Amino acid sequence: MYELNRINKFGQAFFYQSLTFPLFRSKLRTVESEEYIVAIGASYLNKPVGLALAEISKNCYLAEVLSLFVKPNYRGQGIGTALLNRIEKVLSLRGCQEVELIYTTGRSGIFKLESLLRKCNWSPPESRRLICQSTTDKIAKAPWMQLSMSSSYQIFPWIEITQAERRTIEEQQQQHPWIDPDLVPWKYEKELEPLNSLGLRYRGQVVGWVITHRIAPDTIRYSSMFVRKDLQKRARGMTLVVNAIKLQTQVNIPKGVFSVQITNTAMSNFVKKHMSPYLTSFEESRGSFKTLRKPWI
Repeated sequence: MYELNRINKFGQAFFYQSLTFPLFRSKLRTVESEEYIVAIGASYLNKPVGLALAEISKNCYLAEVLSLFVKPNYRGQGIGTALLNRIEKVLSLRGCQEVELIYTTGRSGIFKLESLLRKCNWSPPESRRLICQSTTDKIAKAPWMQLSMSSSYQIFPWIEITQAERRTIEEQQQQHPWIDPDLVPWKYEKELEPLNSLGLRYRGQVVGWVITHRIAPDTIRYSSMFVRKDLQKRARGMTLVVNAIKLQTQVNIPKGVFSVQITNTAMSNFVKKHMSPYLTSFEESRGSFKTLRKPWI
């Protein structure tokens, strides 16, 4: 019979590291010192077989289940259900009122995960983002790679934006917000890729940009793309991306990744209709949540 245990010592966490994503292993190792990290382990004959890992927000209202995993040979025995129920209880006792879980399709076990969430009375999963990957060879075959920018626009390396232009953008944003807060360029400038992070000028003003990052020697992430709303017709944003892809191709960096919020209807529809045939990977980020019962009810 399996056992469930609260993991709150570094020595315990060490043996469960392989049961969560590499991204979250550093968080697991802080369970002894970081009160906002909660981990529940499942063991069989003293061997780790499952793990639920969660992080509580600073105000303790919301928590996120970062990962939930059971070794394949031990699935179908209710361990996943037990782990989820136990971590819900611990989070409720800590004062959390809501818990969420965000995951990506395309991985093995997603159908079983969604079945488990239904069983435990979580909300139906909602799509959040499209997550896409491709290669320069494959994307080059797309008809829209022939897009070109009108001569009335000027494309320039983003690192050449002037201080005066920065001030103008900031002042305009303060007086009459015109940039989605998630797309403000300054949020993405840290360690940007100078090769193909580009700006767009129109009539002497900066009206758009695409900001990229080198996330591996052979891979560039397209982190942010924006064009002023009144200029978005005629695919000017995609034309800017096309120019960035061509610069990437010229120096033989073969892979690219990007994501699009589902709420960005125009762009997500464009990706589904016109880009998906030229992608090597096309997945969704989905989210589910649950309102936690108060422990005294």
